[in-house]
Amino acid sequence: MLARELARHRESILERWIGSVMDAYPEETGKFLKEKGDPFSNPVGAGLREGLAAIVGGLVGGEEDEAFEQALDRIIRVRAVQDFSAAAAVGFVFDLKRIVREELDQPVGGLAELDGRIDRLGMQAFDVYMRCREQMWAIRAKEIRSQSLGIMERMQEWREKKSENPGNRPP
Repeated sequence: MLARELARHRESILERWIGSVMDAYPEETGKFLKEKGDPFSNPVGAGLREGLAAIVGGLVGGEEDEAFEQALDRIIRVRAVQDFSAAAAVGFVFDLKRIVREELDQPVGGLAELDGRIDRLGMQAFDVYMRCREQMWAIRAKEIRSQSLGIMERMQEWREKKSENPGNRPP
């Protein structure tokens, strides 16, 4: 019964969820993300739409939780480098519970099971978020090490030139 109702309301659930996710962005950004569907002129908006559609399709189709990893990564990777807190970066997943309930026009059995799946999806999204943040910090640490090494090498060159100059005057 629930699967049939979800399938029947799939498009309206998806569109409302997309709107909810894009409304979390500043007004101008959200407007741009909503209006431009072209993946070349708006890769972030297209990625959000495709990722959310894959998740809704997977929930309707009864896919296993592991099947959502790629879709979540596509959405979360962008949010991990933006000014979203961890809660805001993954909180969109839990909005799906409310949207599903509002879209179904009658009480349907099986919502507790769907809630459990959405909760697991939210935890999976948090794992993806943390992986992305760890990668980002590793890249930043590598850049800082590289910059520090360059500064130390220049300092060593300066010291060597200073010691070669008998008057201790700069060359």
